[in-house]
Amino acid sequence: MSGSLKLVILGLSLSSSWGNGHATTYRALLKALAARGHDVLFLERNATWYAAHRDLTDPDYCRLAFYDDLAGLERWAEEVRGADAVIVGSYVPEGVAVGRWARETAVGPVAFYDIDTPVTLAKLGRGDEEYLAADAIADFDLYFSFTGGPTLDRLERIFGSPAARALYCSADPDIYRPLEAPRRWDLSYLGTYSDDRQPVLERLLIEAARRAPHLKFAVAGPQYPADIAWPANVERLEHVAPADHPAFYAASRFTLNVTRADMVAAGFSPSIRLFEAAACATPIISDVWDGLDTVFGLGQEILTATSTDDVLAALDLPEAERDAIGQGGRRRVLTAHTPTHRAETLERELRAAARRRTAPLMTPDLKTSGTREPMMLDQTTKRRILVAGGAGFLGSHLCDRLLDSGARVLCVDNLLTGSMDNLRQALRRPNFEFIEADIVEPLPARITSRAFDRIYNLACPASPPLYQADPEHTLLTSVLGTKHLLDLAEKTGARFLLSSTSEIYGDPHVHPQPETYWGHVNSTGPRACYDEGKRCAETLTFDFSRAGRGEVRVARIFNTYGPRLSAADGRVVSSVVSQALAGDDITVFGDGSQTRSFCYVDDMIDGLIALMEHDGPEPGPINLGNPAEMTVNELVEVVLKITGSTSRVKRMDLPVDDPKRRRPDIAKAQTVLGWRPITTLEQGLTATMNWFDGRADGAASIPKPAAEPAAVA
Repeated sequence: MSGSLKLVILGLSLSSSWGNGHATTYRALLKALAARGHDVLFLERNATWYAAHRDLTDPDYCRLAFYDDLAGLERWAEEVRGADAVIVGSYVPEGVAVGRWARETAVGPVAFYDIDTPVTLAKLGRGDEEYLAADAIADFDLYFSFTGGPTLDRLERIFGSPAARALYCSADPDIYRPLEAPRRWDLSYLGTYSDDRQPVLERLLIEAARRAPHLKFAVAGPQYPADIAWPANVERLEHVAPADHPAFYAASRFTLNVTRADMVAAGFSPSIRLFEAAACATPIISDVWDGLDTVFGLGQEILTATSTDDVLAALDLPEAERDAIGQGGRRRVLTAHTPTHRAETLERELRAAARRRTAPLMTPDLKTSGTREPMMLDQTTKRRILVAGGAGFLGSHLCDRLLDSGARVLCVDNLLTGSMDNLRQALRRPNFEFIEADIVEPLPARITSRAFDRIYNLACPASPPLYQADPEHTLLTSVLGTKHLLDLAEKTGARFLLSSTSEIYGDPHVHPQPETYWGHVNSTGPRACYDEGKRCAETLTFDFSRAGRGEVRVARIFNTYGPRLSAADGRVVSSVVSQALAGDDITVFGDGSQTRSFCYVDDMIDGLIALMEHDGPEPGPINLGNPAEMTVNELVEVVLKITGSTSRVKRMDLPVDDPKRRRPDIAKAQTVLGWRPITTLEQGLTATMNWFDGRADGAASIPKPAAEPAAVA
């Protein structure tokens, strides 16, 4: 399944947005799919209610067709058989039979798209199979859910879904955008009446209106009982058409979000109204539920309230703070919650489902194959993983790989040396969350209140210019930061991996360096903040294990390179490559005879995951690196050859304590993990240069690795 996709979607309604959120969701998603070059046929049951309220009959981004009954679907059987994938939506009339027909007719993967997941699961709990049968969930290749978080685990673990993935709704920022309009209301609410929402609406809006008669409020939506005692300063609007939503939000100083009880109980269930209002830059006051902070930043992009007092305090905020929250919400929508983001998720997951049909997921056996297969985690227990330092070079690649495996990833980074640019791919993924925090400080409650299965500690600058810029902070990151993460691992029962370094061997007297070598480190030199910090972090980690407080893994990482390596961080590969591509003089310290061993980033990520997922006894520290050793002069020659650059070499004094030789002994990694690097230097450098030069995505440009270990030509 490559290139443009041919998709068939059987949904509740595309033609009518009256009284349902399905049409709005489908319209935004299908427009984005069309913009990405995909062909979509939408099949809608010709229902009397929606036929009488159609506001879209001939969309220009898909084909819309109607069928009258199950027999009428046979007209479209050839289209379904010829589709790359078929999607059946929730609340489709006779949905159980429609889903069965789709699975029996389709050749490609068939997904269920649940826009009502908490309602669906509540129905199944009562034995109500109105549109989905419980035993059919395992028969769909993929379950797209409006609800993320633990619900995805439940769908896989209890109902047997092969792959449950969050696919939230979204708002088209071209339609939902800030408008200039007079402010009619201080607080508005848009939503159809429901018994379970009304008590919250009473507390957060109606009572606020009673206590603040000088302010103006609005409640828009149908089906509210006539006996509700609305305060005089609450304006009622029976219906606001979707086309008028941006104007409605523009007229509101704040707008209120109230979530259905089933969605609150499930958590991780953002409504379309959240994204619409945020895209319009209208500040939102929301009720509180688990997972809200994975969608918007609390306090910066959205406000929360549990009481009338909370609402009144928010309404009293200065206009500058109000506007900042509104703009923050819109920025979050633009970076993570547009229809394009959802289309990318759907496309990626459908392709993955197609691959699963033809090849079962497997963990690589590099002992025998010598080739890289995707490192997959257990799909039935989708792991909850924290990556500290996840916005850095290695950390961001690790986040991407873990997300590809189906894990839910929380990235924590202080952004002193990491970059949000490194997370551009991850931020588009529904199972990814970023929290800006410094692990030197006690971890905030929004981290410590959660449970994790795995914790990777990659938080610390790794290049001399960066870690020497603030040596105290570097040392404390290794010591206090590791302590804080170990405490979290103990509390939550997570397995912990420390990314240590080859620098703990210092300027070694033993070559190559095995894990049994204690090293030769200058404990008072300018590099000691990093070298000794990592040595102390290892001590803490192994003491934690010896005390029986949890499972630990320690990776001693040797020189690694690849896309996203900063040209300014002072590491030899990034410096040489960027200077050669620019035609600048190439800086070589000393006479260039010092040696290094260069490991490509994909190989390193394979090793880190293999070590973390090693289920045997605690193996002690393990070297991860490429055993092929070369001088800096030889590296420069290879780079000049590949780039065709005419750059000249400029020599400078060797830095204090710079090691003369560095090469890992990886026998332990091969024996314990079955791991060894498989990317050749030329392949890795070419990919890295492509990334630096902006010609291609370096990671995607690597040819299939050879079966032999990397070697210097």
